Amino acid sequence: MRPEDRDYDESREERKARKARERAVKRKILMIISTIVIVLAVIIVLVLVVLLKGRIDAENNQIDSEAVTSLSMTYVGEKTVFDSSDENVTSASSADSSNSAEDLGPVPTIDTSTLSSPDVYMIRVKDNAQVIDQNGTARIYPASMTKIMTVLVAIENIDDLSATYTFDGTEFNTAYAQGAATAGFEAGETVPILDILYGIMLPSGADACYAICNYVSGSEADFVTLMNQKAQEIGMTATNFANATGLQDENHYSTCQDMAKLLEYAVKNETFQTIFSTHIYTTKATSVHSAGIALSSTTFVNLASSTLDNGTTIIGGKTGYTDEAGHCLASLAADANGVEYILVTAGAAGDANATPHITDAETVYSQLPSA
Repeated sequence: MRPEDRDYDESREERKARKARERAVKRKILMIISTIVIVLAVIIVLVLVVLLKGRIDAENNQIDSEAVTSLSMTYVGEKTVFDSSDENVTSASSADSSNSAEDLGPVPTIDTSTLSSPDVYMIRVKDNAQVIDQNGTARIYPASMTKIMTVLVAIENIDDLSATYTFDGTEFNTAYAQGAATAGFEAGETVPILDILYGIMLPSGADACYAICNYVSGSEADFVTLMNQKAQEIGMTATNFANATGLQDENHYSTCQDMAKLLEYAVKNETFQTIFSTHIYTTKATSVHSAGIALSSTTFVNLASSTLDNGTTIIGGKTGYTDEAGHCLASLAADANGVEYILVTAGAAGDANATPHITDAETVYSQLPSA
């Protein structure tokens, strides 16, 4: 074979080998591209499945929430409107509890023999089970427990709690002349409505009550009309309010059972429960009080600790006292397992500085189940 023919054959073989290598590379590239496309397709399918499942779950949750009309809430200002008249609706604060009604166990047995209060009513909030009924339907004077309704009606009828009210001095002067407790707001002081609500609930300020009455209704009489309308809506059939402060009036009365209904309803409102459970609050600075006013809860200031030895925590309370009413207290507590209870006591004897109502609450709550 001639050298030139041999060179020609080798060159042809090299071209064939090169083309074979190129075809092999192309096949690998195609395989890689195909694999990538398949992986991307699988990912897209998985994402679509997850999105579709999420949408289905959301629609199912919406249907479920619409079905539970007894717990549905809408707001006017921060008014809680319930679509069911069922008195056994549980409080919003306990709605997220992991304890179902079946998990609660038997109703606790409470010894009331050492209590100073002659009138006592207590419920377990989750299932509305009656724990104590000692003269629960007897007529009482609610004294400053009244202010639970005052604060609730204000919250439900005021759209913007950051709005302000300017005191003209008559609020404090009227309260002082009546010998009522005051929060300390003075003439010429412009105060946020929210601060005034704390002034009603924590130190039981009558001056703050009069300010709220003026702001919402223009007068205490018209505000009291709203209070009585709310009482009827809640089902407080043995209650009549004659004022917004709880000062003694023969036509201003309730029962421990009715006050428990009121508190059970009120704590469903988030703003109310926040105020109700606050120990100490300082109001915004004003031209009169440059550092604000430090307000202390009349309930917590008399408690050695809000958490008792058995693990029960007293969440909030509203005290009351007049000579005719005696000492009274409406309170909310949770035992060591997070199960909530409402306790209302009334009629305990003692002078204005005594605290038999606080002692009674500690005695009752210390008997709740521990963890």
